[in-house]
Amino acid sequence: MKIRLTERKASDLKPTDRGYEVRDELVRGLILRVGKKGLKVWEVIVSRGGKRTRERLGTFPTVSVKEARIKADAAKEKALLHVVEENPRTVADIFEGYKTARSSEMRSWHDVQSVWDIWARDRLGHVRTTDVSIHHGLDLRKHVAQQSSPLRAAAVVRYLRPMFSWAADEQWIEANPWIGLKVGAKAQTRDRVLSDDEWTALWTAAQSRPYPFGPFIQLLMLSAQRLSNVAQIRWEEIRGDVWVIPREKMKATKRDSAKAHEVPLSKAMAELISKQPRKCDFIFSSIQDKPIWPGSKLLKSLQSETSTSGWRFHDIRRTATTIMTSGNETGKVSRFVAAKVLGHSDSTITATYDLSEYRHEKREALEVLASSIAPNPNRENALITFSNQQAREI
Repeated sequence: MKIRLTERKASDLKPTDRGYEVRDELVRGLILRVGKKGLKVWEVIVSRGGKRTRERLGTFPTVSVKEARIKADAAKEKALLHVVEENPRTVADIFEGYKTARSSEMRSWHDVQSVWDIWARDRLGHVRTTDVSIHHGLDLRKHVAQQSSPLRAAAVVRYLRPMFSWAADEQWIEANPWIGLKVGAKAQTRDRVLSDDEWTALWTAAQSRPYPFGPFIQLLMLSAQRLSNVAQIRWEEIRGDVWVIPREKMKATKRDSAKAHEVPLSKAMAELISKQPRKCDFIFSSIQDKPIWPGSKLLKSLQSETSTSGWRFHDIRRTATTIMTSGNETGKVSRFVAAKVLGHSDSTITATYDLSEYRHEKREALEVLASSIAPNPNRENALITFSNQQAREI
Protein backbone atom coordinates (compact mmCIF):
# COMPACT_ATOMS: atom_id res chain seq x y z
CA MET A 1 0.00 0.00 0.00
CA LYS A 2 1.27 3.46 -0.87
CA ILE A 3 -0.08 6.69 0.70
CA ARG A 4 1.05 10.20 1.54
CA LEU A 5 1.80 9.67 5.21
CA THR A 6 0.83 12.18 7.91
CA GLU A 7 0.97 11.94 11.69
CA ARG A 8 -2.73 11.16 11.83
CA LYS A 9 -2.64 8.55 9.06
CA ALA A 10 0.34 6.83 10.70
CA SER A 11 -1.48 6.82 14.06
CA ASP A 12 -4.64 5.34 12.50
CA LEU A 13 -2.83 2.32 11.03
CA LYS A 14 -4.13 -0.77 12.87
CA PRO A 15 -2.33 -4.13 13.32
CA THR A 16 -3.50 -7.25 11.46
CA ASP A 17 -2.85 -10.97 11.85
CA ARG A 18 -0.06 -10.94 9.28
CA GLY A 19 1.44 -7.47 9.55
CA TYR A 20 1.90 -5.16 6.57
CA GLU A 21 3.85 -2.25 5.11
CA VAL A 22 2.86 1.25 4.04
CA ARG A 23 5.08 3.14 1.59
CA ASP A 24 5.32 6.91 1.68
CA GLU A 25 4.36 8.68 -1.54
CA LEU A 26 6.52 11.70 -0.75
CA VAL A 27 9.91 10.06 -0.10
CA ARG A 28 10.86 7.15 -2.35
CA GLY A 29 11.89 4.06 -0.37
CA LEU A 30 10.48 5.18 2.99
CA ILE A 31 8.37 2.44 4.63
CA LEU A 32 6.34 2.22 7.82
CA ARG A 33 6.10 -1.45 8.84
CA VAL A 34 3.15 -2.34 11.07
CA GLY A 35 3.68 -5.55 13.07
CA LYS A 36 1.08 -8.03 14.31
CA LYS A 37 1.28 -6.59 17.83
CA GLY A 38 0.98 -3.00 16.66
CA LEU A 39 4.68 -2.01 16.67
CA LYS A 40 5.32 0.53 13.91
CA VAL A 41 8.87 0.58 12.55
CA TRP A 42 10.36 3.06 10.09
CA GLU A 43 12.63 1.60 7.37
CA VAL A 44 14.21 2.96 4.21
CA ILE A 45 15.43 1.10 1.14
CA VAL A 46 18.95 2.14 0.09
CA SER A 47 21.17 0.92 -2.75
CA ARG A 48 24.81 -0.02 -2.26
CA GLY A 49 26.85 -1.42 -5.11
CA GLY A 50 23.74 -2.37 -7.05
CA LYS A 51 22.24 -4.24 -4.09
CA ARG A 52 19.16 -3.03 -2.28
CA THR A 53 19.09 -3.20 1.51
CA ARG A 54 16.84 -1.88 4.28
CA GLU A 55 17.90 0.36 7.12
CA ARG A 56 15.91 0.78 10.34
CA LEU A 57 15.23 4.44 11.22
CA GLY A 58 13.32 4.02 14.49
CA THR A 59 9.75 3.47 15.66
CA PHE A 60 6.63 5.57 15.37
CA PRO A 61 5.62 7.81 17.15
CA THR A 62 9.08 8.24 18.75
CA VAL A 63 10.28 9.16 15.27
CA SER A 64 7.64 11.36 13.63
CA VAL A 65 6.73 11.30 9.95
CA LYS A 66 8.74 14.46 9.31
CA GLU A 67 11.79 13.10 11.15
CA ALA A 68 11.55 9.77 9.31
CA ARG A 69 11.63 11.56 5.95
CA ILE A 70 14.73 13.54 6.96
CA LYS A 71 16.45 10.37 8.19
CA ALA A 72 15.50 8.49 5.01
CA ASP A 73 17.01 11.16 2.74
CA ALA A 74 20.17 11.23 4.87
CA ALA A 75 20.51 7.42 4.75
CA LYS A 76 20.15 7.34 0.96
CA GLU A 77 22.67 10.15 0.53
CA LYS A 78 25.15 8.39 2.81
CA ALA A 79 24.73 5.12 0.89
CA LEU A 80 25.29 6.92 -2.41
CA LEU A 81 28.46 8.61 -1.13
CA HIS A 82 29.71 5.26 0.13
CA VAL A 83 29.28 3.76 -3.34
CA VAL A 84 31.11 6.67 -4.96
CA GLU A 85 34.02 6.36 -2.58
CA GLU A 86 34.34 2.57 -2.79
CA ASN A 87 33.36 1.92 -6.39
CA PRO A 88 32.55 5.03 -8.44
CA ARG A 89 29.82 4.25 -10.94
CA THR A 90 29.75 5.85 -14.38
CA VAL A 91 27.12 6.44 -17.07
CA ALA A 92 28.64 3.48 -18.92
CA ASP A 93 27.75 1.31 -15.91
CA ILE A 94 24.19 2.61 -16.04
CA PHE A 95 23.98 1.73 -19.73
CA GLU A 96 25.19 -1.84 -19.11
CA GLY A 97 22.66 -2.26 -16.30
CA TYR A 98 19.91 -0.83 -18.49
CA LYS A 99 20.93 -3.16 -21.32
CA THR A 100 20.78 -6.22 -19.09
CA ALA A 101 17.37 -5.25 -17.73
CA ARG A 102 15.61 -3.97 -20.85
CA SER A 103 17.27 -5.08 -24.12
CA SER A 104 15.35 -8.36 -24.38
CA GLU A 105 11.95 -6.64 -24.15
CA MET A 106 12.55 -3.59 -26.36
CA ARG A 107 11.91 -3.74 -30.12
CA SER A 108 13.94 -0.57 -30.51
CA TRP A 109 16.99 -1.84 -28.62
CA HIS A 110 19.10 -1.99 -31.80
CA ASP A 111 18.56 1.76 -32.18
CA VAL A 112 19.38 2.41 -28.50
CA GLN A 113 22.63 0.42 -28.81
CA SER A 114 23.54 2.19 -32.03
CA VAL A 115 22.95 5.64 -30.50
CA TRP A 116 25.10 4.71 -27.52
CA ASP A 117 27.95 3.26 -29.61
CA ILE A 118 28.07 6.07 -32.19
CA TRP A 119 27.24 9.19 -30.19
CA ALA A 120 27.10 8.76 -26.42
CA ARG A 121 29.69 6.26 -25.20
CA ASP A 122 32.80 8.35 -25.83
CA ARG A 123 31.12 11.56 -24.72
CA LEU A 124 29.24 10.32 -21.64
CA GLY A 125 30.51 6.88 -20.69
CA HIS A 126 33.27 8.13 -18.35
CA VAL A 127 31.06 10.62 -16.45
CA ARG A 128 30.31 9.64 -12.84
CA THR A 129 26.66 9.12 -12.05
CA THR A 130 26.92 11.71 -9.27
CA ASP A 131 28.17 14.31 -11.74
CA VAL A 132 25.88 13.75 -14.73
CA SER A 133 23.45 16.63 -15.30
CA ILE A 134 21.12 18.12 -17.86
CA HIS A 135 24.09 20.05 -19.23
CA HIS A 136 25.66 16.80 -20.44
CA GLY A 137 22.45 16.15 -22.36
CA LEU A 138 22.42 19.63 -23.85
CA ASP A 139 26.05 19.24 -24.89
CA LEU A 140 25.36 15.85 -26.50
CA ARG A 141 22.30 17.16 -28.33
CA LYS A 142 24.27 20.13 -29.69
CA HIS A 143 27.17 17.88 -30.76
CA VAL A 144 24.91 15.45 -32.66
CA ALA A 145 22.99 18.29 -34.31
CA GLN A 146 26.26 19.81 -35.58
CA GLN A 147 27.76 16.52 -36.72
CA SER A 148 24.58 15.06 -38.22
CA SER A 149 21.23 16.84 -37.96
CA PRO A 150 18.77 18.24 -35.38
CA LEU A 151 16.45 15.29 -36.07
CA ARG A 152 19.22 12.82 -35.28
CA ALA A 153 20.03 14.77 -32.12
CA ALA A 154 16.38 14.56 -31.06
CA ALA A 155 16.44 10.79 -31.63
CA VAL A 156 19.56 10.43 -29.47
CA VAL A 157 17.85 12.21 -26.57
CA ARG A 158 14.65 10.22 -27.06
CA TYR A 159 16.48 6.86 -26.95
CA LEU A 160 18.77 7.62 -24.00
CA ARG A 161 16.59 9.67 -21.66
CA PRO A 162 14.59 6.61 -20.44
CA MET A 163 17.89 5.05 -19.34
CA PHE A 164 18.21 7.63 -16.58
CA SER A 165 14.59 7.13 -15.52
CA TRP A 166 15.35 3.43 -15.17
CA ALA A 167 18.48 4.21 -13.11
CA ALA A 168 16.44 6.47 -10.81
CA ASP A 169 13.78 3.77 -10.35
CA GLU A 170 16.52 1.29 -9.45
CA GLN A 171 18.03 3.88 -7.08
CA TRP A 172 21.35 3.93 -8.91
CA ILE A 173 20.89 7.70 -8.98
CA GLU A 174 18.70 10.03 -6.95
CA ALA A 175 16.69 11.40 -9.89
CA ASN A 176 16.67 11.52 -13.68
CA PRO A 177 18.97 14.45 -14.56
CA TRP A 178 17.53 14.61 -18.08
CA ILE A 179 13.88 14.76 -17.05
CA GLY A 180 13.63 18.37 -18.27
CA LEU A 181 15.73 17.83 -21.41
CA LYS A 182 13.70 18.51 -24.56
CA VAL A 183 14.27 16.45 -27.68
CA GLY A 184 14.49 19.61 -29.77
CA ALA A 185 13.55 19.18 -33.42
CA LYS A 186 10.50 17.07 -34.27
CA ALA A 187 10.15 15.00 -37.41
CA GLN A 188 7.45 16.13 -39.81
CA THR A 189 4.87 13.68 -41.09
CA ARG A 190 6.19 12.27 -44.36
CA ASP A 191 4.11 11.82 -47.49
CA ARG A 192 6.84 10.78 -49.94
CA VAL A 193 5.61 8.18 -52.42
CA LEU A 194 7.78 6.86 -55.23
CA SER A 195 6.44 7.58 -58.70
CA ASP A 196 5.72 4.74 -61.14
CA ASP A 197 9.04 5.35 -62.90
CA GLU A 198 10.95 5.47 -59.59
CA TRP A 199 9.22 2.32 -58.39
CA THR A 200 10.11 0.45 -61.58
CA ALA A 201 13.68 1.75 -61.52
CA LEU A 202 14.15 0.57 -57.94
CA TRP A 203 12.84 -2.89 -58.80
CA THR A 204 15.22 -3.11 -61.76
CA ALA A 205 18.14 -2.03 -59.58
CA ALA A 206 17.21 -4.62 -56.95
CA GLN A 207 17.05 -7.36 -59.57
CA SER A 208 20.59 -6.56 -60.69
CA ARG A 209 22.04 -6.68 -57.17
CA PRO A 210 23.38 -9.94 -55.76
CA TYR A 211 22.34 -11.69 -52.55
CA PRO A 212 21.54 -10.61 -49.89
CA PHE A 213 20.66 -6.95 -50.52
CA GLY A 214 19.12 -7.31 -53.99
CA PRO A 215 16.57 -9.96 -52.98
CA PHE A 216 16.01 -8.11 -49.70
CA ILE A 217 14.91 -4.93 -51.53
CA GLN A 218 12.65 -7.02 -53.77
CA LEU A 219 10.94 -8.64 -50.78
CA LEU A 220 10.63 -5.24 -49.10
CA MET A 221 8.74 -3.98 -52.16
CA LEU A 222 6.63 -7.11 -52.61
CA SER A 223 5.57 -7.52 -48.97
CA ALA A 224 4.95 -3.91 -47.76
CA GLN A 225 6.33 -4.96 -44.35
CA ARG A 226 8.63 -3.00 -42.05
CA LEU A 227 12.33 -2.80 -42.81
CA SER A 228 13.44 -4.66 -39.67
CA ASN A 229 10.96 -7.51 -40.17
CA VAL A 230 12.12 -8.10 -43.75
CA ALA A 231 15.83 -7.72 -42.91
CA GLN A 232 15.54 -10.16 -39.98
CA ILE A 233 13.19 -12.70 -41.58
CA ARG A 234 13.96 -16.28 -40.53
CA TRP A 235 13.35 -19.51 -42.44
CA GLU A 236 11.27 -20.81 -39.54
CA GLU A 237 8.84 -17.90 -40.05
CA ILE A 238 7.86 -19.29 -43.48
CA ARG A 239 5.10 -21.77 -42.83
CA GLY A 240 3.85 -23.23 -46.06
CA ASP A 241 2.59 -20.32 -48.16
CA VAL A 242 2.36 -17.90 -45.23
CA TRP A 243 5.03 -15.77 -43.56
CA VAL A 244 4.26 -15.50 -39.83
CA ILE A 245 5.99 -12.57 -38.13
CA PRO A 246 6.26 -13.37 -34.38
CA ARG A 247 4.41 -11.13 -31.93
CA GLU A 248 7.66 -9.95 -30.31
CA LYS A 249 8.67 -8.41 -33.64
CA MET A 250 5.42 -6.53 -34.09
CA LYS A 251 5.15 -2.88 -33.16
CA ALA A 252 2.54 -2.09 -30.51
CA THR A 253 1.81 0.75 -28.11
CA LYS A 254 1.57 -1.82 -25.33
CA ARG A 255 3.90 -4.76 -25.80
CA ASP A 256 1.43 -7.21 -24.26
CA SER A 257 -1.13 -6.30 -26.91
CA ALA A 258 1.14 -7.25 -29.84
CA LYS A 259 0.04 -10.25 -31.92
CA ALA A 260 1.74 -12.44 -34.51
CA HIS A 261 1.14 -11.15 -38.03
CA GLU A 262 0.36 -13.37 -41.01
CA VAL A 263 1.64 -12.31 -44.43
CA PRO A 264 0.29 -14.66 -47.14
CA LEU A 265 2.90 -15.12 -49.87
CA SER A 266 2.07 -13.85 -53.31
CA LYS A 267 3.39 -15.97 -56.17
CA ALA A 268 6.28 -13.54 -56.69
CA MET A 269 7.19 -13.59 -52.98
CA ALA A 270 7.10 -17.38 -52.84
CA GLU A 271 9.33 -17.69 -55.89
CA LEU A 272 11.78 -15.08 -54.58
CA ILE A 273 12.16 -16.71 -51.15
CA SER A 274 12.52 -20.21 -52.64
CA LYS A 275 15.57 -19.04 -54.62
CA GLN A 276 17.53 -17.78 -51.61
CA PRO A 277 20.43 -19.89 -50.26
CA ARG A 278 19.94 -21.42 -46.85
CA LYS A 279 23.12 -20.23 -45.11
CA CYS A 280 21.81 -19.92 -41.56
CA ASP A 281 18.58 -19.26 -39.65
CA PHE A 282 18.13 -15.92 -41.40
CA ILE A 283 17.02 -15.77 -45.03
CA PHE A 284 19.15 -12.66 -45.65
CA SER A 285 22.59 -12.83 -44.05
CA SER A 286 26.00 -11.42 -44.94
CA ILE A 287 27.67 -12.57 -41.69
CA GLN A 288 27.21 -16.11 -40.45
CA ASP A 289 24.22 -16.48 -38.11
CA LYS A 290 23.41 -12.76 -38.21
CA PRO A 291 20.78 -10.86 -40.23
CA ILE A 292 21.62 -7.96 -42.51
CA TRP A 293 21.09 -4.39 -41.36
CA PRO A 294 20.48 -2.05 -44.32
CA GLY A 295 21.79 1.45 -43.70
CA SER A 296 22.41 4.80 -45.33
CA LYS A 297 25.20 3.43 -47.55
CA LEU A 298 22.80 1.05 -49.30
CA LEU A 299 20.12 3.76 -49.52
CA LYS A 300 22.48 6.29 -51.14
CA SER A 301 23.78 3.66 -53.53
CA LEU A 302 20.25 2.78 -54.67
CA GLN A 303 19.31 6.44 -55.06
CA SER A 304 22.41 7.06 -57.16
CA GLU A 305 21.82 3.99 -59.33
CA THR A 306 18.16 4.88 -59.96
CA SER A 307 18.75 8.66 -60.31
CA THR A 308 16.25 9.29 -57.50
CA SER A 309 16.41 11.20 -54.24
CA GLY A 310 14.43 12.27 -51.18
CA TRP A 311 13.05 8.85 -50.26
CA ARG A 312 13.80 6.52 -47.37
CA PHE A 313 13.33 2.78 -46.91
CA HIS A 314 10.09 3.32 -44.99
CA ASP A 315 8.69 5.22 -47.99
CA ILE A 316 8.70 1.88 -49.84
CA ARG A 317 6.03 0.65 -47.39
CA ARG A 318 3.98 3.81 -47.99
CA THR A 319 4.33 3.46 -51.77
CA ALA A 320 3.34 -0.21 -51.70
CA THR A 321 0.22 0.65 -49.69
CA THR A 322 -0.71 3.43 -52.10
CA ILE A 323 -0.31 1.07 -55.06
CA MET A 324 -2.66 -1.47 -53.46
CA THR A 325 -5.37 1.06 -52.61
CA SER A 326 -5.06 2.91 -55.96
CA GLY A 327 -5.45 -0.34 -57.86
CA ASN A 328 -4.36 -1.55 -61.29
CA GLU A 329 -5.44 -4.05 -63.93
CA THR A 330 -5.16 -6.85 -61.35
CA GLY A 331 -7.55 -5.26 -58.88
CA LYS A 332 -8.02 -2.66 -56.16
CA VAL A 333 -7.64 -3.05 -52.41
CA SER A 334 -9.76 -1.45 -49.69
CA ARG A 335 -8.02 0.51 -46.95
CA PHE A 336 -9.31 -2.03 -44.42
CA VAL A 337 -7.55 -4.91 -46.20
CA ALA A 338 -4.43 -2.79 -46.78
CA ALA A 339 -4.29 -2.15 -43.02
CA LYS A 340 -4.49 -5.90 -42.47
CA VAL A 341 -1.58 -6.42 -44.87
CA LEU A 342 0.47 -3.84 -42.98
CA GLY A 343 -0.31 -5.44 -39.63
CA HIS A 344 -1.93 -2.33 -38.18
CA SER A 345 -4.14 -2.91 -35.16
CA ASP A 346 -7.90 -2.46 -35.36
CA SER A 347 -9.18 -0.47 -32.38
CA THR A 348 -12.88 -0.76 -33.20
CA ILE A 349 -15.34 -2.67 -31.04
CA THR A 350 -16.01 -5.05 -33.95
CA ALA A 351 -12.37 -6.21 -33.81
CA THR A 352 -13.16 -7.80 -30.44
CA TYR A 353 -15.55 -10.18 -32.19
CA ASP A 354 -13.97 -10.50 -35.64
CA LEU A 355 -10.96 -12.81 -35.23
CA SER A 356 -10.43 -13.61 -38.91
CA GLU A 357 -6.89 -13.33 -40.29
CA TYR A 358 -8.26 -12.28 -43.73
CA ARG A 359 -5.63 -14.51 -45.31
CA HIS A 360 -7.35 -14.76 -48.71
CA GLU A 361 -7.99 -11.01 -48.95
CA LYS A 362 -4.41 -10.17 -47.93
CA ARG A 363 -3.00 -12.58 -50.53
CA GLU A 364 -5.10 -10.96 -53.25
CA ALA A 365 -3.88 -7.53 -52.13
CA LEU A 366 -0.25 -8.62 -52.35
CA GLU A 367 -0.90 -10.02 -55.84
CA VAL A 368 -2.12 -6.54 -56.84
CA LEU A 369 1.12 -5.11 -55.46
CA ALA A 370 3.27 -7.74 -57.21
CA SER A 371 1.65 -7.04 -60.58
CA SER A 372 2.97 -3.47 -60.43
CA ILE A 373 6.59 -4.64 -60.55
CA ALA A 374 6.69 -8.38 -61.21
CA PRO A 375 4.22 -9.14 -64.05
CA ASN A 376 3.06 -12.74 -63.91
CA PRO A 377 4.91 -15.10 -66.33
CA ASN A 378 3.21 -18.25 -64.83
CA ARG A 379 4.21 -18.89 -61.27
CA GLU A 380 1.56 -21.34 -60.11
CA ASN A 381 3.97 -24.28 -60.16
CA ALA A 382 6.63 -22.30 -58.32
CA LEU A 383 4.18 -21.48 -55.51
CA ILE A 384 2.98 -25.07 -55.18
CA THR A 385 6.53 -26.47 -55.20
CA PHE A 386 7.68 -23.94 -52.62
CA SER A 387 4.70 -24.53 -50.34
CA ASN A 388 5.18 -28.29 -50.39
CA GLN A 389 8.92 -27.96 -49.75
CA GLN A 390 8.38 -25.69 -46.73
CA ALA A 391 5.63 -27.92 -45.39
CA ARG A 392 8.01 -30.91 -45.42
CA GLU A 393 10.71 -28.92 -43.58
CA ILE A 394 8.24 -27.81 -40.89
